[in-house]
Amino acid sequence: MSIQLIEDQILHFLSTSEPEVLCVSGHWGVGKTYAWNKYLKDALAKDRIALKRYSYVSLFGVNSLDELKYSIFENSIKSSDIGVDLNLEALASNISAASEKFVRKTLRVLQNTPIASNYLAGLGPMWFSSVTETIICIDDVERRGDNLSFREMLGLVSALEEQKKCKVALILNDDAVEKDKAEFRKYYEKVIDTSLKFAPSAVECAQIAVSGDTQTEKILREACVVLGISNIRLIKRIERSVRQIAPMVSAFDEGVLKQAVHSLVLLGWVIYAPGIAPSLEYIQKKRSGADILMLDKNKPIPKEEAAWNALLDSYGFAGMDEFDLALLDGVRDGFFDPSLVQKRGSKLNDEIRAATVSESFHKAWEMFHDSFEDNQGEVLDAIHQSAMEGAARINLINLSATVSLFKELGRPQQAADILKHYISIHGEDRELFNLQRYPFASDVKDPGVVQAFNDKFATFEKSGRDSRTVLLSMANTNGWSPDDITLLSTLPIDDYYNMFRSNKGSDLRKIISACLQFDRIGNATPDMREISKRAKDALRRVGQESAINARRVAKYGVFIDPKTEISPPSPKITDDAH
Repeated sequence: MSIQLIEDQILHFLSTSEPEVLCVSGHWGVGKTYAWNKYLKDALAKDRIALKRYSYVSLFGVNSLDELKYSIFENSIKSSDIGVDLNLEALASNISAASEKFVRKTLRVLQNTPIASNYLAGLGPMWFSSVTETIICIDDVERRGDNLSFREMLGLVSALEEQKKCKVALILNDDAVEKDKAEFRKYYEKVIDTSLKFAPSAVECAQIAVSGDTQTEKILREACVVLGISNIRLIKRIERSVRQIAPMVSAFDEGVLKQAVHSLVLLGWVIYAPGIAPSLEYIQKKRSGADILMLDKNKPIPKEEAAWNALLDSYGFAGMDEFDLALLDGVRDGFFDPSLVQKRGSKLNDEIRAATVSESFHKAWEMFHDSFEDNQGEVLDAIHQSAMEGAARINLINLSATVSLFKELGRPQQAADILKHYISIHGEDRELFNLQRYPFASDVKDPGVVQAFNDKFATFEKSGRDSRTVLLSMANTNGWSPDDITLLSTLPIDDYYNMFRSNKGSDLRKIISACLQFDRIGNATPDMREISKRAKDALRRVGQESAINARRVAKYGVFIDPKTEISPPSPKITDDAH
């Protein structure tokens, strides 16, 4: 049933005084209540509400017929007060509505007060008798309490229509009444006059949930439609995230906001609609051109994953970047860290403003993706040229994918040229070559790229701080900096070994203690645990050199199997270990 038809039927229902019962059903989250409230306010604005009173009741937790009756009375307002905000700011201009609401709420409180209840208990039927010629919306029908049956509830609905000249609208999730389906159907068909199936399309959901006309709202609607999101509750939840993030990136290029909206829609769908959307793990592994080269040729892609690939390609999602990781944290937590968004957004902003540098690279890869022409030579030539020209703006994932592609398609020399040029261009950018701290390091699959980056990073370490001095400082001050952790977590095991073999006395004890202290820290990071692991690997090598050293390292939790052959001492111990 089209949304326009449902809207027309609801407006007709509201605009006539004839008693009747309307039922709006549909799956959870599709926006039945949201649409009802929207159409109700639209009807009020157009002066098309025939009855003078309105009452909205949620059956969530309502456990008896008397409680339902009182809820209908308690929530009854003038139709002209629909949508009135009764907060303190609006109280002065809505004193009539506020007063009536206050009196009805007070009666419930008094009814639950021991002394007053003796006098008021018998007045419930009288209060309910005042409910007449009223539009009544009963929502969350399937969430009623166990002691309120469908038979009782629908019996009251029938009485409201026939005896009290009311118009009653029921809102329910049709997939949540299965356990009482037989009883529900038995009475439902006798009571309901008009039944509407609310099943909006993605386009209709987006138009209902996001009705504004700003550029941000247009991007949000378009993104929801491409992904086929037909859950208004979900769209509104995503919209809240968008409204939170927009002010944080307002000073950046509009491309940052566009990516933020684009990513928030996808991440919100993935996290809030499990089973319908692809998994977060799949999204995190998605790497556009790179994922093609990560495939196991002996293991076919599951058909569902292949379909997700097609959808995300259509959506324009190439893969998550560091800015997206900040957004993911915010979606999970329900709020965004402004400093992290600013940091990651600033980096993305710089990349967007310099996008013309790498535009030819992406255009070249489009030649790879967007046709099945026999043009291998042309494609590789274009990618090679653009990779050399745009090396300053190509990310590591795309570099790895490009190098792998050239090797696989028989151009190893060009692969080597691209890698060498990339490293040369980025020169002294130490953090770029630190794969230990790169959040997507597991997706850098080409072994040549990994080795080249590790070798380059090692040159920074050899020309940097003395690791022995760092460890002694950590032992003496019981503190460290992030740079200390980075240095030690990437220090080769050989260097740890040389350091242990070349130091004696209190210095040796302090160095070992500083290395192993992270085993007793409850919130140790992966990099901290890596320091301890590398140090123990080096101690194990020391312990294997002699029986006495095996005894010495045992107190550090490094046990050498007596059956293990003791290796001869290393022929060379350097005194300038890092």
